[in-house]
Amino acid sequence: MALHSIEETAKAIAALATGFDGDTSRRARLLAQIDKLRYLVEGPTDPILTQWASVTTISALSILTSTGTLAAIPRSGTVSSTELATKTGLDESVIARCMRLICIQGIACEPAPDRYSHDAKSLAFIEGHSKHLFNTLLDHIDPFLKSPEYFRTHNSAALRDVRHAPYSYGHGRDGIAYYDVISEKQERLEAFNGTLALINETLPILGMFPFSSLKAQVEVEPHRPFIVDVGGGIGEVLKEIQKEAPAGFGAQMILQERPDVLRSLDDEAIPHITKMEHDFFTPQPVKDAHVYLLRRVLHDFYEPECVQIVRHVASAMAPDSRLLIGDFVLPEKTHLGDDTFLYWMDFAMMMLTGKEKSAEEFRSILDEAGLEMVKIWSSPSSSASLFGGGATFLFASETMLFFGGGGDREDSGEEVFLLRFLADLLPALPGEGDPAAGAFLRRDEDREREV
Repeated sequence: MALHSIEETAKAIAALATGFDGDTSRRARLLAQIDKLRYLVEGPTDPILTQWASVTTISALSILTSTGTLAAIPRSGTVSSTELATKTGLDESVIARCMRLICIQGIACEPAPDRYSHDAKSLAFIEGHSKHLFNTLLDHIDPFLKSPEYFRTHNSAALRDVRHAPYSYGHGRDGIAYYDVISEKQERLEAFNGTLALINETLPILGMFPFSSLKAQVEVEPHRPFIVDVGGGIGEVLKEIQKEAPAGFGAQMILQERPDVLRSLDDEAIPHITKMEHDFFTPQPVKDAHVYLLRRVLHDFYEPECVQIVRHVASAMAPDSRLLIGDFVLPEKTHLGDDTFLYWMDFAMMMLTGKEKSAEEFRSILDEAGLEMVKIWSSPSSSASLFGGGATFLFASETMLFFGGGGDREDSGEEVFLLRFLADLLPALPGEGDPAAGAFLRRDEDREREV
């Protein structure tokens, strides 16, 4: 344990805490430093006790939410464990034990002995999309706990097969695609979709790649589609991009998705957006678009599938097309105090036959697909990135990548696209008129050509 490191981290905490006003980005950096300080101070057995505390807290919250006890606490005023027991039928001793455990962690309050009230954190477990995030966590516990058994009985090929995903095995449904297992139970599907919605709400779309900088290029050739969002969900990303590129600068904005997703969308809800059915494992039908976007797609797959997806896009690109990839970017190595979100997300994706990737792994995927990574953009407020040719944002001629992260290694709590990337690997976000903003990925045969 280095005293110097402890003192320096404490100073960083004090600096971030001074004048703290609740800013999301600053809060993330402050929490990261607080976690780092704990790691530096802990003794050998402290991490075990911390994990034990986490497990018991999850269990207590599961009891309180599944029995309706947490929801039975009035939105204003207080209630006793006896009163809650009368409302829910749960033993009052169990209620008191669970409530004490969460209250000491700032989840709900005990303003007087055995009198409980809500706070913003406790409400997050029973309201809005955040309740779905917790339910999805609970849904992953069995797959997590059964993963040692899974890895004893399954090989690497099974790990990459959606029919034999650790998630399916953990729910006793080995041989059934994990997405079908999710869909089997309405509450499970609702929690999963709610979690995705929360992630989409949390992660910014703008503020990385300068979409407005393409205005002149698009208006010169408006017959070419402005952007094709491949696997773009319900169109929220394209709607947000229109804030920088109104109506696509007069060119088409195309949303490609599965038929069932597109059928759920009213045209009025996605103005200036053309719906198109498409499977990204098949050739890209839209040729010569100015921009192709793969946001939070590639993390669902291992490298061979990613190469196949990117190749289909690359084959449709014109020499000056760009591919943007929005995804998480793993650092090349870990550092004490790194944001844990990216790593537990990677672990969760392992349960679903997916994988978060490093910049070098993205570079290899692009190289094999005949493209070159040229630039990575990050948002100053997120863990995500968009890379011309990703969610950081990576930019490429005939491909654009966007990778994100932000901050230095110790202050990398900022969020971008759900991607975190070390600042020392990222160039500064290009300003207006910066020639770097026009860099892009090129096909192999074009790599010597200045664009």
